[in-house]
Amino acid sequence: MESEPGENSGRGGKILLVDPSADYRGLVSLYLGILDYPVPIHAEDGEEALSKALSEQPDLILMEVRLSKLNGFEIVARLRGDPRTRGARILAATAMAMPGDRDKCLAGGFDAYLAKPFTLKQLKQVLSCRGAVESRPADYY
Repeated sequence: MESEPGENSGRGGKILLVDPSADYRGLVSLYLGILDYPVPIHAEDGEEALSKALSEQPDLILMEVRLSKLNGFEIVARLRGDPRTRGARILAATAMAMPGDRDKCLAGGFDAYLAKPFTLKQLKQVLSCRGAVESRPADYY
């Protein structure tokens, strides 16, 4: 039986996955399933992400920074200012991979950073360390 989005299949609580690409959302959902995380709730733009974050109150948000309608920095600022979502762990899983982008994301309120494309092993490393900040290690999975 397949789990519904937001259902816990073994690890953690609710996860919100935000990216404009359905293919990317599918890949990361597959990775999360392999790692025994719950099926994520999906959003494809900034307004949908903010709405779902406020209504679902996820424990973890994996988010592309470059989104339409509201960008990731605007969403993080709003979520950090709301007592319902202030404690969520927010990971920038982003195509922003130029020098300085990691620091910009962390300074902008993200808890961790992962540059696309990333591997299952890299995602596992970031998720397993609450305070970890991951970029792109030399050893790909």
